[in-house]
Amino acid sequence: MQTAGDTSGIVRTDHADAPGVVTLRINRPHVKNALGPADLQALDRHLLDCQLDPEVAAVIVTGTGDAFCAGADLKQMNARSPQDRARGGETATDLMTRIVTMPKIVIAALNGASAGLGNHIALCSDLCIAKEGAALHFTGAIKGIPSMQMGALVLPMVMGLKRAKSLLLRGGRVPAERAVELGICNEVVEAGRWDAALAALAAEFSGRHAPTLAHNKFQLNQFAYQMIGALKLSSLAGAMHFAASGELQTGRVEYGAQA
Repeated sequence: MQTAGDTSGIVRTDHADAPGVVTLRINRPHVKNALGPADLQALDRHLLDCQLDPEVAAVIVTGTGDAFCAGADLKQMNARSPQDRARGGETATDLMTRIVTMPKIVIAALNGASAGLGNHIALCSDLCIAKEGAALHFTGAIKGIPSMQMGALVLPMVMGLKRAKSLLLRGGRVPAERAVELGICNEVVEAGRWDAALAALAAEFSGRHAPTLAHNKFQLNQFAYQMIGALKLSSLAGAMHFAASGELQTGRVEYGAQA
């Protein structure tokens, strides 16, 4: 495999043994792979590169260490101006829109805990697998962070309105096995099989007909395309709220409910 990185926390791997498949790894384990503004921009740029590359059929997004993505790096956000916070929210919205609309298959591989933007990436991706022991943490309402991206629109579609409201209004932890039951993830992989499962996914999509995959994704995502206009308006309002917030709460939270 040939690996390339940049000054951000995103590392791209092109699979020599699975041509046409790219892995994007969030490589900030010291902050549970939380995404700062530069990382968000880099992830979107890497996805755009894959979108424009006719040789790429599928992209796997995963994390380093024991976390998939803890969301936005709130410590970095606390140090930024309201204007920069708002721009960060808009970048995140552009990222989710790209995942949904790009004519490549995007697979979220949850190697560990996920929250905030990590949950949105999982929800917007075409497929989602989770490592045994992984969980999705919904903490936004408790920390005072509005749900701004397309994940908030997708969540009721996959698990029902009442359950989605419980998670977004009260907070909650969804273990990997429960995430499969609710339709958030496709399957749970045993920890000892994780690397082999990622390699098998890469091999599977390397052999698929990319134009057919793109066509089928387009057909399946018709509802999401219709909602993108509403998403932009919702995200703009959320970004303004996010920008005007005081210091954002970091660290662990107590949940009001469980999914």
